Amino acid sequence: MSNFDQLTTVLGVLGAYFAVILVLAVSVETILEPFTSLPWLRKKLDPDDLLKDIKEWLPEGSDVEIKAAAVQNLTTEYKAVEVLLQKNVQDVKEIADQALEALGPESKITQAQKDLALKITALRRQYAVDERHRITILRVISGVIGIVAAILLRIDTFDILGSLLPEDVSQILTQPNAQIGGMIITGLAASAGSSFWHDMLGRMRNLKETVQQVQAKV
Repeated sequence: MSNFDQLTTVLGVLGAYFAVILVLAVSVETILEPFTSLPWLRKKLDPDDLLKDIKEWLPEGSDVEIKAAAVQNLTTEYKAVEVLLQKNVQDVKEIADQALEALGPESKITQAQKDLALKITALRRQYAVDERHRITILRVISGVIGIVAAILLRIDTFDILGSLLPEDVSQILTQPNAQIGGMIITGLAASAGSSFWHDMLGRMRNLKETVQQVQAKV
């Protein structure tokens, strides 16, 4: 078997593996969907997106639109330096004061708008924390669902990719304990999401086509 044939075989096996994981990932996402409707796992609205939507609906050049823009400037000013600051109220107030000073005395900013900007920054921070927690929990649930599905369907990564491994290694991986490990790896791989494996499968397909074209020319 030529090097091109060997490479084509490897790519074919990997492509088949990616396709299997893609199907399993879609199944995991389908099972996971009801969990995302739970109150504590439902995606919350981003404060920045809400503020942007409000600005878009306000009449351009109006007093209200100017005030909304000023509030957004304050929150943007804080967002740019948030990673450099300790997360406490005093730091936020200092940034807001600096933003007010930079806007000048003629800017239509009131103390109420400044307080609103501070509240938006607090909401943004809480949103980021809640979103990280939500994604972490969903990933754990997705991993558990993927592992259970792989075990029930007996989809073993080592079994699928065994032909690419040395014979002695392949024999070791056929042992019962190794098979369980292969199924766990399959489930965890599926929890990466269908989009990831769809992209991987597309890249593998393109690579295989490129190899075949080079082989044809040679």
